[in-house]
Amino acid sequence: MDLVSFAFSGPASHADQAPLYIDAQKPSRSLSEAPFRRLVRSLVAGFKANGVQPGDTVLVQLDNLVIHSALFFGIIGAGGVYMGCSPSSPRHEIDHFVSLAEPRLILTVESALPVVRDVCTTLGIPCSQICHVDERSIDYLVSFAQNTSSTPQSTPPVREEGIPSRLEDMVSFGESDWMRIEDEASAKITPAAMFSTSGTSGLPKAAIRTHHTIISHHQTVHYDVPFPVKRLMALPMSHSFGDFWSNIFPIRYGHPLYVLPRFDLSKFLNAVHRYNITETYLVPAMIHILNQSTLSARQSLDSLMYIGVSGAPIDADTLKRCQKLLNPQAFIGQLWGMTEVGVIFQNRYEDRQYPGSIGKLLQNYDIRLIRPDDGTAIHEECRAGELHVRGPGIMLAYKGRDDGIDEDGWFRTGDLAYREDEHFHIVGRTKELIKVRGYSVAPAEIEAVLLQDPGVHDAMVIGITLSDGSTEVPRAYVVCAPGQARPTADRIAGLVLKNLASYKALEGGIIFVKSLPRTNIGKPHRSKLSRLDAQRTKLVELLSPA
Repeated sequence: MDLVSFAFSGPASHADQAPLYIDAQKPSRSLSEAPFRRLVRSLVAGFKANGVQPGDTVLVQLDNLVIHSALFFGIIGAGGVYMGCSPSSPRHEIDHFVSLAEPRLILTVESALPVVRDVCTTLGIPCSQICHVDERSIDYLVSFAQNTSSTPQSTPPVREEGIPSRLEDMVSFGESDWMRIEDEASAKITPAAMFSTSGTSGLPKAAIRTHHTIISHHQTVHYDVPFPVKRLMALPMSHSFGDFWSNIFPIRYGHPLYVLPRFDLSKFLNAVHRYNITETYLVPAMIHILNQSTLSARQSLDSLMYIGVSGAPIDADTLKRCQKLLNPQAFIGQLWGMTEVGVIFQNRYEDRQYPGSIGKLLQNYDIRLIRPDDGTAIHEECRAGELHVRGPGIMLAYKGRDDGIDEDGWFRTGDLAYREDEHFHIVGRTKELIKVRGYSVAPAEIEAVLLQDPGVHDAMVIGITLSDGSTEVPRAYVVCAPGQARPTADRIAGLVLKNLASYKALEGGIIFVKSLPRTNIGKPHRSKLSRLDAQRTKLVELLSPA
């Protein structure tokens, strides 16, 4: 079936009309099943009235909002294709997203409006295709959804030429049923959403997900847990990882979702404690922040039963440190997925056998491990190879490209992994491996050791070429932890030598910095750091005495 019908046809009973989507900072902003359904149907009518036709993209440039899922289903229900991006995206990325998506409408916030208007003017897109969203818009839509006595306008609102419309206008056209898809073949080829890739090297690509793809993703990750589920979402809901847990679960299963605009430690801890949150999903950068918080975090996190971690590699020691902040019944574990393929591996609740692993292979997927040097398959355990994936959750394609999936349906992930007793471990990215005198060194392995030092808040490792050109060697960039004694370079270098093979030593040096480049989901932006490192090297050479 189509995605919207799937979401609304779940086994949950909503007879009590309990809130399902709740603003964690302003809980009066909430939507139970009936208001949510009314809002979705009204948005379907509004998007259609504003020219969204089957296959048209709507670009949603917003922080997390309590109305986000209604917008998501409203766009898809009108036959459109949802695509999200961060409102803090730099100009060149917005230009790229707009050019790539060719959106019929752009929903954006006040802070991004000048840049969006400038981009649209450059690309010849009329301002009438921009829709302004602010706090007033959110309050209006929530109130509209909750007020069954309100009636739609008989005529569309009048707009001034060159002035963006407002989101409130979208619910001025009555209600409309969403687009239905009755056969599986159509569901497999009908786009529902596009999600941008991380863009850690070059500009992000857009992975197209069909109705069938997203339903397959959900059926793969869903499983019953022995506790009542109340989720907190602090990840970007416009990102693939955040999307997995935000839109379908509340309306299909009656799992309340509390929404924060973004991750902020104090607001996160307060929300977990205030609402007795039992489940949340975080990226490794957020786990490191939790681990460096005060002891009061333990009491605030007491209700949590499960934390799922993904988005970048994380080591077992870091997860064990976070586990100590949780109650004894709680569990923290990794899962692994990609924008292009969905979630493929997961450590499910109480699977504590290999805390550093990404978990077991989930149903309906095929995987293979391939030696990067000769392309042959690896069958033995504990031998790393590039991970290839095939299954129902693979994207339809990249927008505007024909690469990514081979003729047999396999997608090359670029990640190195190995298998141990049905559990899989990620070693690193093939393109990020540092070739040290013939040995392959994964930056993530060194970073995990550096983060064991209490004086290290963040760390990122890249490869540099020695001045004689003989080999690459690792170089570490380190952010010191506030309130801790500043570690010395010798101490950090010694820690690596103590825990790892000698060829993984930080021969490229250790550089202390205030911050490190990461994507909006927290992945290391190594290519950007490498470019900055090259600029730094040139500057040092330029300023060196003759």
